[in-house]
Amino acid sequence: EQLPLSSSMVEGHSVHRIATQHTRRLCGRSYKASSPNGRFAEGARLINGRSFSRIEAVGKNLFAFFAAAGQADVVMHVHFGMSGRWSVEDAAKAAPA
Repeated sequence: EQLPLSSSMVEGHSVHRIATQHTRRLCGRSYKASSPNGRFAEGARLINGRSFSRIEAVGKNLFAFFAAAGQADVVMHVHFGMSGRWSVEDAAKAAPA
């Protein structure tokens, strides 16, 4: 079931733009997930190797869906709060963590 989308929420316009960009650039691919500082170890384990199937924006919230054949999707929720940032980098060009 897809979450309702609302493009009329002024406060979330940046979040909707990120969701649109991520849909174009990232969805449909599988990724390796890790937690260099250990704070996201369980979450990284749950999404590691799954396909990033879709992302949805609701207000200042992003919901990223990770799929695996024959299994329920894992959903990662991100709330940007008063200020927030989400960047995407090529792992081959990223500085070591």
